[in-house]
Amino acid sequence: MMKCSLTLRFVISLVWTVWLMLPTAAASQGKADEHATLELISEQDALVRGKQFWIGIRFDLQEGWHTYWMNPGDSGEAPRIEWQLPTGFQVSDIQWPHPERLTLASLADYGYEDQVLLMAAVRLPERFTEGESTKIAAQVHYLVCQDVCIPGQKHLELSLPVKTSAASSPSRPLFDATRQKLPRPTPRNWKISATSSGDEFVVNLKADKLAKPVQFFPLHAEQIENAAPQNATELPGGLRLHLKKSEHLLKPITHLEGVLVLASGNAYQVRIPVAQPRSSHSQSNN
Repeated sequence: MMKCSLTLRFVISLVWTVWLMLPTAAASQGKADEHATLELISEQDALVRGKQFWIGIRFDLQEGWHTYWMNPGDSGEAPRIEWQLPTGFQVSDIQWPHPERLTLASLADYGYEDQVLLMAAVRLPERFTEGESTKIAAQVHYLVCQDVCIPGQKHLELSLPVKTSAASSPSRPLFDATRQKLPRPTPRNWKISATSSGDEFVVNLKADKLAKPVQFFPLHAEQIENAAPQNATELPGGLRLHLKKSEHLLKPITHLEGVLVLASGNAYQVRIPVAQPRSSHSQSNN
């Protein structure tokens, strides 16, 4: 078990790598299994050559425990998936559902409780033998956390037949539900900008029918204070969001990249230009 700190993320990664090589890994893995169940699932019941299909790692988490988003926040590490696919298969990046902000004392993590599906698209080659079952596998490295973090790793396998057509699997509803949580591009009528002002970023969002609360999840670490309140005030035709700068942010940034989650539950990918104070002559680091 280990308790994590954002400023020690490199050390955590190194410790995790070393941990996987130690005899104690098996014992700790057993403890991780007590708090999380992982399964490799498919959206359809068969593979069709030359076509794309969706697979994913489903995490079922014990009450009170969580795992992490791509930017884990103040502690932890995001899950890592090593796909083991037949020759010629092509796999996309993980599609990350928008996270929740999970607070503990003065820290805030970005992650998932209860259940989450980390899905990816796979395309079969045009030339592939039909009528045989094909094995898909994944090696998953992950952390499950409550007040401490427990590293885990799991080898998962799934066999599917290759056919001329495919039907939905019993897991299809979970894939559909996960798609509703995936960040989407911002609508064309949105106007969004940010200003660096003292110890905060002030984000102005002009869009119709916005309601508080609005949450911003940064893609990059050490740009904002994750646990600080994100206060929103109403503007004519929109909202203004105040984000406290991270104490570890040493240089100005040109953009805030991340995910905005609205009160409706809809999430949007954003890359917000940041205007610097006129008196600032510092060189940007992004």
